[in-house]
Amino acid sequence: MSVKSLCIGAALVAAAALVVVPLAAADKVFHTSHAAVRAVAGAPLRSGFVNDIHTNGVVNSAHEEYHLNGAQANTTYQVQLVIFATQNCAGAPFLILPTAQLTTNGAGNGNANFDFPAGPANNPPLQVGIVWQFLSNGVPVYMTGCVPVTID
Repeated sequence: MSVKSLCIGAALVAAAALVVVPLAAADKVFHTSHAAVRAVAGAPLRSGFVNDIHTNGVVNSAHEEYHLNGAQANTTYQVQLVIFATQNCAGAPFLILPTAQLTTNGAGNGNANFDFPAGPANNPPLQVGIVWQFLSNGVPVYMTGCVPVTID
């Protein structure tokens, strides 16, 4: 087989891969947020955060990553989104949405993630405020501040 034939074959494979792989581009309306997590009522916590990553694509509309470091050891937390109708989280939430469970190890470190499937477009985009909470036995132990989120 000649070098020219190998180059043409490689180019065809590369072109086919571009056609087959669905596009997941960065969201043009809402960019990734990185929200610090704080302890509620003096629970131990060295650090923690929630990454909320929105994409434009046919597979996922959002991917969230949850991280705790130096939290209560060997504990399972239910992560939930507390969603408000305003981007400053004023008033009562209109939706509380449980997502993932995060379990810490003996050092109090744990990671989890959750993917929201793609859905129909919101036109105009939905603007909400979200607080992420980490619950143990139904009680918030850790939480973020209010994060303004736009869902298109």
